[in-house]
Amino acid sequence: MLGSIDVDPASSPEANRDVQATTFYTKTDDGLKHDWPGRVWLNPPYGGLSGPFAARLLQQLAAGHTTAAILLVNANSTDAAWFQPLWDFLLCFTDHRINFIAGGQEESGSTHGSAFVYFGPDRSAFLKQFSAFGAIVERAR
Repeated sequence: MLGSIDVDPASSPEANRDVQATTFYTKTDDGLKHDWPGRVWLNPPYGGLSGPFAARLLQQLAAGHTTAAILLVNANSTDAAWFQPLWDFLLCFTDHRINFIAGGQEESGSTHGSAFVYFGPDRSAFLKQFSAFGAIVERAR
């Protein structure tokens, strides 16, 4: 969807084997302290950090550092204050639960759905590629 990924601000060496970002930041690096130039993949860590990472992504987009991004968040967060600005972008709410990999082993116990949020110029490509994963929605204007 993004062509390639320039930055993954919340990652690990294991995750980057799949993501293949040119630059990635680990928990030790603290991706919130860096700029995110170019195309960004962001799956923020849980535990209260989704809000700060989503806010930083919006700031990086507004500053022109980030040119396109996909954000993956917990779909149960739609009522959170940090989620409210995301309604202004295309969202894909998954029609299934995503299994995440932790510590090198696949985790299959996800207890909630997920939402992909697209920030970029190619809306039609996002619609085409992500409609296979669930419903695409956007705020009515």
